[in-house]
Amino acid sequence: MVSIQGVAGQKAMLPCNIQPRESNDAVSMVLWFKEDSGEPLFSYDARSPQFGKAKQWSAPHFWGNRASFRASLPAQLTVQDLQESDEGVYRCRVDFRNSPTRNFKVNLTVIVPPAKPIIYDAKRRDMSKLLEAYPEGADLFLVCEVHGGKPRPQVSWYLESQNIHASTEVRETQGLGGETNVVTISNVTVKALTRRHHHAKLSCRANNTQLASPPTTAVIIELNMKPLKVEILEKDQILSAGKRYEVRCQSTGSKPPAVLTWWKSSKQLKGQRKSDGMSLLQFTPTVEDEGKFLVCRAENPKLSEAGIEDRWKLKVHFAPIASLKMGSTLNPKDIKEGSDVYFECNVRANPRSYKLTWFHEGEELHHNVTAGVVLSDHSLVLQSITRESAGGYTCMAANVEGRAKSNAVNLEVMFAPVCKHVLNSGVGWRHQNATPPPFNMPEEVHGALKHETISLVCEVEASPTTVTFHWTFNSSGDLNDVPSNKYTSEGTISRLNYTPLTDMDYGILGCWASNAVGHSKQPCLYQVIAAGRPYPLQNCTTYNLNGSWVRISCVEGYDGGLPQKFVAIVGNRRLESSSPYWEFQLLKPAKVALYAVNAKGSSEPYAIEVALKGVAKFTGESTSSVDMSPILIGLGGTATGLGLIVTGVLMALWRRHAATPTKPKPPPQQPSIATFAGKGEEEDGNPDLIPTTALTNHLTDRKLPRYGSLPRRPRQLEGREMSHDVLEDSDYPRASPNVSNPISSEAVVPQKDKDQSSYRRQSKGDEKMLLNARKKYCAS
Repeated sequence: MVSIQGVAGQKAMLPCNIQPRESNDAVSMVLWFKEDSGEPLFSYDARSPQFGKAKQWSAPHFWGNRASFRASLPAQLTVQDLQESDEGVYRCRVDFRNSPTRNFKVNLTVIVPPAKPIIYDAKRRDMSKLLEAYPEGADLFLVCEVHGGKPRPQVSWYLESQNIHASTEVRETQGLGGETNVVTISNVTVKALTRRHHHAKLSCRANNTQLASPPTTAVIIELNMKPLKVEILEKDQILSAGKRYEVRCQSTGSKPPAVLTWWKSSKQLKGQRKSDGMSLLQFTPTVEDEGKFLVCRAENPKLSEAGIEDRWKLKVHFAPIASLKMGSTLNPKDIKEGSDVYFECNVRANPRSYKLTWFHEGEELHHNVTAGVVLSDHSLVLQSITRESAGGYTCMAANVEGRAKSNAVNLEVMFAPVCKHVLNSGVGWRHQNATPPPFNMPEEVHGALKHETISLVCEVEASPTTVTFHWTFNSSGDLNDVPSNKYTSEGTISRLNYTPLTDMDYGILGCWASNAVGHSKQPCLYQVIAAGRPYPLQNCTTYNLNGSWVRISCVEGYDGGLPQKFVAIVGNRRLESSSPYWEFQLLKPAKVALYAVNAKGSSEPYAIEVALKGVAKFTGESTSSVDMSPILIGLGGTATGLGLIVTGVLMALWRRHAATPTKPKPPPQQPSIATFAGKGEEEDGNPDLIPTTALTNHLTDRKLPRYGSLPRRPRQLEGREMSHDVLEDSDYPRASPNVSNPISSEAVVPQKDKDQSSYRRQSKGDEKMLLNARKKYCAS
């Protein structure tokens, strides 16, 4: 007996020995029987004369056309599409022509392969129909079920080509037809899935024979993998506040691709996704970003807890931010003169500021210990401050990014009242059409006539501004208080209406003030003097300077006891001067009104008529040429003779004038308006010359009253008036004598000196002779 195996569904070859014992013998017939069955299942009939034409027969109810016999050695019966029912012991009977019949037994075993394995997950889902991705690091649990198989199959797991140990169990179930179904179950667990498991093939095999390939089912492992790396590119740069930057972040190793997000502190920023694993952030850093972290976070959307991040500590450069405050130990509302004050400047800058500058009311402060200004690091110390130290203080810091000023801190300095000088507005003066307005003067000097009420305004500067006033009067060394009902007070201003009645009421009034800090160290003084309007100008003289320019000079009268100025009104023009002296341009004759003005009003006008006079002159050259005739020669000789006569007359006049004795000059210290004319005018005998004695008598004969004398000018007005000494300066511009075009005043000046009178008459006669001679010369 020969044992063979066959796999159901495949073919099986049953051997049969048909080799005759003798060479001259041959096979006549081959019959196949199953076990002890007396009926053949298959026959091979070679009894036909033509051996190659043997007949084959197969029982239709058993093998049918599935069986075929091959008589060539080794002879065998081939059964196609082997079935489980084909299993059994077969007998091959061989009939020879000459030899005895031979029987040959074959034991056929039919192996039934198992069904294709089915792989389930823990939720009993068929993995062949489901694409499932597992988280990286998770455990993979699968179940492989194999139905049927004879003999019982061996179920095994393979990861790629590596066998994995797995537990196996066999279960039997009853089918619907009462048949018994055998199921082989194998469970496998792959712990801690790693990246090497991604796309790996995990297969389940059911093997029960070596004759056929075992049925196999495989699944491809898919993983969701966390990002391996995330990096902010170019994060080593230094940023400047307010400047726009583009920052990139890149991530690798994530499946599916990671989602990149930007964060600053706990606030998420909006970035742009450029491609898989790349994000772009447009970022403008601020001052507050210095030292903060800019974070790029990479997260797998399937793995919420598997994010990684890259952090960038920002280095932001910015211009200084300065904050100024007064010293913490100081009370800003209780700072007095003489106190020490300090300020602290807090500077925030990156990089560090290299310069710190202090300012008071916009002016830079410098380190000056003598002046009480001490600068150290980030503080300013002011020692022994005064009220001038009050005002706004700022500090300014600078670094390579720029410079910036701090907030202004106002320093209020409390101080006792001090006088505030205000000019008198001239209240009560009634303007006249032809009279110029009065001359403003400082409040220190006030002129008043008896029974005239003047208003004195006392204004002080003080901090705090709650001020108490009281007035005093000083006359001849006696100091008396002014009754409080005589004056009013409002804020930092006090008003006193004062009326002198007698000579003893002229003197000095003092305004005293006090506040919470203390009393005023010095009072505001007001000198009340007897004063009135100034006297009119005298002895005004006009001079021709050059062309249409005119100069007028006068002698000032009594100033009324107050400083005065001088005004000339020419048509619509008003010309003011600190001295009785004017120079202006005049195109046609005009009447000029001259005034002296002080705080009490103006003097009576001095009217003077200014008339321009001139002599025509022949100018130019003749361009015609004619032949000299005897008549013309005679006319030329006559003209030459007349010219010689005129020359002789002029020489005689010159000798006569040189023989006249010169007038002695006045002493230098004696004031004289004649200095306006200059030496040339005096020698030429200008008829408008005013004798020195006239001015001298005018200044020396008048006696001033006690309170009408000229007071000392206040400092505000010093240098504003031009004194006689200035006018007598040799550098002062002088008028040049102009004989041909004189300008004369209509005012008649009396002459006391007989010699001067005869001298002037003689000079006028000489001028008349000279004029006649010129006329004759021109006529010829």
